[in-house]
Amino acid sequence: MKKTILTFVALFLITGMAMAKQPKLVKATITPSKASIGDSVQVKVEFTGKKSDLKQVYLVVRGYEYDTDAIILQPDENSKKNIWVAEQVIPYEAPAEVFNLDINAIDKKGKEIVTKGFENNSTGKAGTVELTVTY
Repeated sequence: MKKTILTFVALFLITGMAMAKQPKLVKATITPSKASIGDSVQVKVEFTGKKSDLKQVYLVVRGYEYDTDAIILQPDENSKKNIWVAEQVIPYEAPAEVFNLDINAIDKKGKEIVTKGFENNSTGKAGTVELTVTY
């Protein structure tokens, strides 16, 4: 009987660990959300869970994914929350328009984070944040 109970408990624990949830996007901000060429902006992206649950977080400029490099975010070492940050200067060749910065995230198992409503996006399946570039 004890052996059966121990086996059941072990299977329950293993199943629970296997079904551990992926981190989910909590919020994404860009400050300032309206900037001019040459200005510096900071992007903050927060997920549920721990920083160690994610392997990589990066942004892709929608519509310019082949013309620009991805913006790699780093874990915010000053926060206990699962926040990833990047600071970027608006390039001088950027046109004045509204940009969608699509958020891509990879968990520690190498699986892409997909947020409900973003499943069909070609980039940024975790979410998006909007930036307005002005002159």
